[in-house]
Amino acid sequence: MREKKVAVVTNPKAGKNTPRAGLGRVISSILATPRWTYNPETLSALEGAAKQLSRDRPDILVIAGGDGTVHQTLSKVLLEHERSPATPIPQILIIPIGTMNNLATTLGLTKHPAVKLAELLAAKIREKRPLDVTPLNPLKINDEFGFLYGAGLPVNFLQKYYEDRKRRGPKRAIKVILAMLGNEILSLLTFRKSKQILTRPVHATIALPEGNDPPVAPFTTHTGILCASVDDIGLGCRAMPQARSQPGCFMLRSTHLSFWGLVASLGPLWAGLPLPATFDAVVPHLTIDYQEPTVATVDGDMKTPRTCDVINCGPPVSFITG
Repeated sequence: MREKKVAVVTNPKAGKNTPRAGLGRVISSILATPRWTYNPETLSALEGAAKQLSRDRPDILVIAGGDGTVHQTLSKVLLEHERSPATPIPQILIIPIGTMNNLATTLGLTKHPAVKLAELLAAKIREKRPLDVTPLNPLKINDEFGFLYGAGLPVNFLQKYYEDRKRRGPKRAIKVILAMLGNEILSLLTFRKSKQILTRPVHATIALPEGNDPPVAPFTTHTGILCASVDDIGLGCRAMPQARSQPGCFMLRSTHLSFWGLVASLGPLWAGLPLPATFDAVVPHLTIDYQEPTVATVDGDMKTPRTCDVINCGPPVSFITG
């Protein structure tokens, strides 16, 4: 077996205010083929790095960062692949050093500290041992690629989560959830109308392939819309259990659950069980038309308000898992 060419893309800002901050340089020194390290500070710099990667054709692309870094890097790399289909997609290795690492957790890459994981896989690559690989299809949302799309509930949650710029990660997420719960309890005790911080609805029509129409039409008021090609949406919550059930498809889950309906369904939701007040479908593509410009999120990145999002199942990508 020939020696594999390894390129590393790191996010210099990944893991800010956590012990993982600044580990990108360490990861690069462990894994990268000489001179094949990219540390883009801006999206335009990342686009330039993707073009260079397309020309260099590495066997393995290491992405050192969190979910946002993976989303942005993979989007640029796969768009370059679409422009030049003859260019093969490299195998992807995620080294989780972000504040949230949901995709890496789904792939089982958070069992070891980031540096230890890099050292273990560098040894396998150097010794030309076979690597464990898991294929995944990302979503293609308009002209971007990611694994988890959401509107309504996930956006409402992330807007509160991002209010504190210094504190991020699971502890911050739990704190936000508890604060929302406290607000709803206070509304009940004081007989005031809920502010609907978490369940502020969005209004949209979801166009599905023939044979997958919702049982109620029009189904336009949603407290949450999720599309995913991975089952875990964070903190161990398997809210999208059918996301990987059919090759070339992803899972849609939309709901009109109220806050307390959501609380009552929390156990089944976390365990990945069916919910009575959700509409679920496994589809290769769909279109969401919003009644007004609406913010959506892709892998934790907040997108500019749009009135239409077209979501397809992207090409298969091989992720190194061990």
